[in-house]
Amino acid sequence: MVENILQTCQVRDYCDFGKGCATFEGDGAAIFLLVAKKLDSWQVRGHNGAVLNRVAWCVPAAKPWHLSKERVHPAAANEGSSMIIQDQGDHFVLIRQTDHAVLSGFFAREWGNEVFSKPEPRDSFCLAATEHDNGWSEWEFAPEVDPVTFSPYSFMSVPTEEHIELYLRGIDRVVKSDRYAGLLVSMHCAGLYDRTRATMPGFSAKYVKAPEATMVSDLLQRLKLQQLRLKVDLRADPAMKEYAEEKWLQVNSHRLEALDRLSLYFCLGPLEGATIDAVPVDYRGSEVDWDIQPEGNNAVTLEPYPFRRDPLEISILGRRIAKRRYADDGEFQRALAQAPFFAMKYTVRAGGARSRARVANA
Repeated sequence: MVENILQTCQVRDYCDFGKGCATFEGDGAAIFLLVAKKLDSWQVRGHNGAVLNRVAWCVPAAKPWHLSKERVHPAAANEGSSMIIQDQGDHFVLIRQTDHAVLSGFFAREWGNEVFSKPEPRDSFCLAATEHDNGWSEWEFAPEVDPVTFSPYSFMSVPTEEHIELYLRGIDRVVKSDRYAGLLVSMHCAGLYDRTRATMPGFSAKYVKAPEATMVSDLLQRLKLQQLRLKVDLRADPAMKEYAEEKWLQVNSHRLEALDRLSLYFCLGPLEGATIDAVPVDYRGSEVDWDIQPEGNNAVTLEPYPFRRDPLEISILGRRIAKRRYADDGEFQRALAQAPFFAMKYTVRAGGARSRARVANA
């Protein structure tokens, strides 16, 4: 089945096939093939999200991957949610956290031009961006409804304990594959519970209840110790020593957060003017604010523009279900299983020559 799809599709973009996602075009429709190592088997997902086949031939021969400042205004970033939910009147559009992360990884692979330096180490950074939400994978096979509202869980109601467990599981997976990528994902998780950012939309600290404070404190201490161990190991490796210095790590961490915000901007909808603050330009301390402006026809301008190709075509998978009360998890899961995936396509382009000139003269 995979072979048939590849034969009928025209390859438009090769994105480290076997290490993340590849975008193909076929029959007039853009589709994502996500090659991900889920637990112990490689899987290929087609545009409908279903696993198409197990493919041993897509595993790279040389080092296989064992896994498959930043405010956004006014679109709220739904980082803590079980699924990303767009409320569209009489129905919800649901986007998986893992699909949002895949889009972040796609942006990471595109990052770099004459103004914005490429992330280094590139493979580790791209893996961190693609897998930063992989702890949600199991939950997405059996999603739940909030027993109070009888609606799909939102970031305001998902239990903190469950949220923590999912992230810890995801971090451990990435660490086993790539210590540097795992360190970045661990730093990302810690940032979600940073109370200094609690007023920023989408950060989990905003929703921590008083009785859960000790649980969150224990999490942050655990992550801090994990990060210290990883830094010691990485700095002992001559090939990784430079990348594990604090200044370098902070730049990559902020880049990951910016790409996370950018992906969520498209996943949340509708497209409105927005700003993503303090985006690193290089490893020398230069930063800019991204200005995002809709142009109509699902196109936006982004300036200063960070990607190697202009314009950039992207696609996000979603499912549409009725906006109503669901009696229990089973009813919701059945409705979701019957809802077909559809692709939401967008175009991102540079805002004009003035954006590059502004950065160059900064």
